[in-house]
Formats: sequence, C-alpha cells, structure tokens
Amino acid sequence: MKFETVAHLKKRVHAVTGITLPFPVEACFGNGLAVHWDGGAASVQAEDQTALCRGLFLLSRAVREGKSALHTEEKRHFAHCGAMLDMSRNRVMTVEGVKAWIDRQAALGLNLLMLYTEDTYEIPEYPYFGYLRGRYTQAELREMDDYAFSMGVELVPCVQTLAHLKQFLQWPASAPLRDQPDILLIDEEKTYAFLDAALRSLSGCFRSRRIHIGMDEAHGVGLGQYLLRHGYVNRFELLNRHLGRVAELCAKYGFKPMMWSDMFFRLGSKTNSYYDLESRVPDEVIAALPDVDMVYWDYYHTDASFYEHMLNGHRRMNRNTVFAGGVWSWSGFLPNRERTARTMEPALRICARQETDTVFATLWGDDGAETDYLMAVDRLTMFSEACWQGEGFSMEECEGMAALLTGMETEIRNAWDAFYADDCEESTGKILIWCDPLYPCGVADAQKNTLAQAAQKAAAVLKNAPPALETQYALALFETLLKKIRLLQNIRRAYGERSLQTLDAVSSREIPALAQSYKELMAAHRALWESNSKRQGWEVLALRYGGAVGRLLDVADVLDRYAKGQISSIPELDEAELPDGKGFTYDRSSTPSAKT
Repeated sequence: MKFETVAHLKKRVHAVTGITLPFPVEACFGNGLAVHWDGGAASVQAEDQTALCRGLFLLSRAVREGKSALHTEEKRHFAHCGAMLDMSRNRVMTVEGVKAWIDRQAALGLNLLMLYTEDTYEIPEYPYFGYLRGRYTQAELREMDDYAFSMGVELVPCVQTLAHLKQFLQWPASAPLRDQPDILLIDEEKTYAFLDAALRSLSGCFRSRRIHIGMDEAHGVGLGQYLLRHGYVNRFELLNRHLGRVAELCAKYGFKPMMWSDMFFRLGSKTNSYYDLESRVPDEVIAALPDVDMVYWDYYHTDASFYEHMLNGHRRMNRNTVFAGGVWSWSGFLPNRERTARTMEPALRICARQETDTVFATLWGDDGAETDYLMAVDRLTMFSEACWQGEGFSMEECEGMAALLTGMETEIRNAWDAFYADDCEESTGKILIWCDPLYPCGVADAQKNTLAQAAQKAAAVLKNAPPALETQYALALFETLLKKIRLLQNIRRAYGERSLQTLDAVSSREIPALAQSYKELMAAHRALWESNSKRQGWEVLALRYGGAVGRLLDVADVLDRYAKGQISSIPELDEAELPDGKGFTYDRSSTPSAKT
C-alpha cells in the first residue's frame, strides 16, 4: 500500500482510539485480513482500506489490554456492511460529524455508509426541497464522499421516490406532485420531472452507483388525488408501473437501485402486514419487476427462524436481497442497547450463515431524533463482528471492541439501558419525561418505581464516569427522570388525600427544582447536539423543553391556588385513569388532545 494511504489511515484510527502504536506496522495487500505481532514490528495484510483500519484497531486494542502478541486471520462474511444514518427526522449531522462516524465504522472494518435523506439534500430546481431543514449542499455531499473514499467506505445516497415526502409536499408549490400528504402522485409527468432532477443532483455528488430509492410504507398510494383523477387501479400494477419509471431514471444516471420490500409483501398479505408469514407476492408481479435489489428491513424479532423464513421469501423474488437491521436509536433520548442485542444477534447469525451480500444497521431518528447517533455506535460492533467473525461471533468480543471504539467501559454504556423498563419498543422513560404532570400518563406506579430504582443506580455510575458530553447529558436525563417520577406520584397522592400542605410544597419547591433540571438537561442536550449536528431541527426539541417548563409553571400556579382555597378542584386530577397507554411519541405523551 502507498505510504500516504497507510499514514492517513493510521492517523484516523488513532483519532478514534487515542492509542499510538509503540512499534512499526508493515502493511500490504492480500485477501481478507491477517494481523501478526510478536511484540516487535507488526504486519497487517488487508484487502482494502477498511480492512487495514480494522487491523490497526485490533493492534490498538491489544496494546490497550496489555497484550504482547496478536495473531488473527479473518474474512468478510458480508461483502458490504455498515450503517444507514437517518438525516431526515430533524437531525442532520454536520460534515465533520459524518466524518467522525466514518472514522469509527472504518476502524471496525465496515465499508458501507448510507445517508438517509428524504428532503435533506439540494435539488437546485426545487428551492422548497429541504427548505429550512438543514439540507446538504452538493459541495457538502462531495466533501463527505471524498472523505469516505479516502477511508475505503462506499457512501451511498438514499432518496424517497414515492412516500415519506411530507416535509417537501407540505409546501403549496409542491401541490401538483401530491397524491396523499406524504406520497407522490404516480403517472403524473411533473412527478417524474422532479425525480429526474433529484437523481441528476445526486449523480454528480457520489462515486457509488448504488442508490436506495425507498418506496416503503406508501400505505395510501393511489387512494388520494390519484383516485379522484383516475379511479381505483390495482395497486400492485400501480406500484410496479411507478417502479419501472423510477428504474428507468436511475439507469439514465448510471444508478443501480435498491428499495425497501415491504410494499410488495404488504399487498400480498391478507392483513396488510409486512411480517405476515403467509404473505405471497404474485408470480406475475415478480416477473414484471425491474432489476432492483430488495431490502428486507427488520429489527423487531428475536427468533432466528423468523429471519431465515423472511430471507428465503425474499429470495423467491429472484432479486439480490439486502438485509437492513437496526441499532435502536429511536426509542427516545438514549440508545436501547438491550433491545438491539436481542433482535440483532439472531438476525446477524442467520445473515452470516447465509453470507448475505449486503447487511447494514439502520439508525432512525423517529419523533424528533432525540438520541445522538454517536452514542449508539457501540452496537455497530455486532455488525462488524458478524461480518468478520461469521455466525459464531461473540457478544463478549463485541463489548471489548465497543469499549475501545467509544472510550467508555461497558458499565457506563450499560447504565443507559436503565432508561428502558424492559427491551420492548415502547419507551416508558420517554413517556415520563414528556408526559403532562396532571393527566394520567399510562405508566403504572409499579413501572415508575422499577424505573426509578434503575435510574438511581445508573445515575450513581454516571456520576463517577470520566467527564464527557455524553455522560453529562445522560446524568442530567436520569436526574430529571427521577424528579419527574417523584412529582407525578406526589401530586396524585396528595390530591387524593387532600393534603394541602404537601401540594403547597410541590408547588413551591418540587416544581421549581424540576423546572431547573429540565433547563440543565436542555443545555446538556443542546451541547451534545451541536457537537455533531446542524442547528436546523434543534428547534423541535427546544420547543419541547420550553413547553415542559412552561407547563410546570402553570401546574405550580394551579396547585398553589388549590392549596390556598382559591379554587375548589383540579379537573385534570379528578378524571379516572383508563387502561391502555397512549403510546410513546411526544404528541401522545404530552397531551391527550390529538393535533387538528
């Protein structure tokens, strides 16, 4: 390998690990990865830059752990493996933030990165596309692509060519393209002119000729403006016709497309379920499919046989199958590490057994992108170890790799899981942070107590952790959570007992203390956000924090008036709590009133 290439990669791996190797390293090309070190000079034989980065990372880990030798030979079980970062749910990482992510995944030997951009890239002909949303300029995309290329990482563009375009379609100027509020109007030539412009814009920014064209979750396709104009059309036919037009546009710009597969499986299911094991896509639909890779996305199941069944069902479509798992970054505030492990361990073992060509981890930012993606990078080691170690990869090894990758010991990262009462999808921690102080929140007292005990233990660990933006933020989060749980319990108990003295104490002491905690949490969250993400989008969370503090002041006022006998009741507290929680999104947690 060229000296300048090796020197550049050494520098970047050192930026991740902070470890300077105290011995020379000889690097050369060769199949897979082979690292040999007996205490003197080390040798790394690697098939590409990311393999070399992994070799340097493994040597750094050996030094960190006090070893005096290292001999390992590995091969890729996935030809392409990496991550997809959601840049469309308010959070758009800065160019430097993306480079920091590339450094980390390259150090693990992962050679694929996708930027999920619904409307957050520049299309010069459409100024409202990504307007006020922190969209990437063409120059920014080229800079990130150049950097990824220097690290041996393929940067793949991701667009949406059917649904998930609500942010763009909200503008009056986009009305001619709108079937439903978030779905494009099929068979409309203006739609295909727009898609042509989108692909033309991206074609000059990325070296990769692969592109993800989305097309998932278009549940109402053909049932909005399309239905009014054309009447009902078989939706398999409609979807295939649109896909054909999109595929033609991709070919025009030299792109090989891939798409989410769920719409075909949903339409083939009697219950409209993606994960219906009885779903069957008709043979004639499969025969009419253009040359598009099918991406099976799944981060919900814990049974290896389920993943195997679904992968086999995809292969029936006679298209290259890509697997998209997930690092759970969308449950609110902190990564759900346990949920990730329980769902991805069986999935990755099956993918490694079948040597699936392309495997990646999605990191979504649903409902505000509250979780910082770099705080979730430790679970990316599951993907790297499945890739390089195969089906028998060790979770213990994943944790060892994560400790060096993040600079945080496992105990600290484990503390984050205390934010979740269990490994289910719903986030009790998020519900309790955003829920209204007076209305029922749908979280039972037993759950609150369990979560409070876990939060206390987590806070104790984080107080003794080395100072870092991540740990300061997590500590502020747990301290706020503890105060909020205490407040919720005290308000209802005291009101039920008509303890005016307690309500006065809540109003005058507990609420001001909690409001201050929210302000401190907001400051820590903002500092973490601004360390790697653009300012656009932060206003969503700023408004949430501001709303939480403002409502607390309002509640303090009503409690004070009730304690002084100025009002005879508090209507919100008089209503009995009905079973069934409201869900874990901000809107459903913060108020019982749906948006109108």
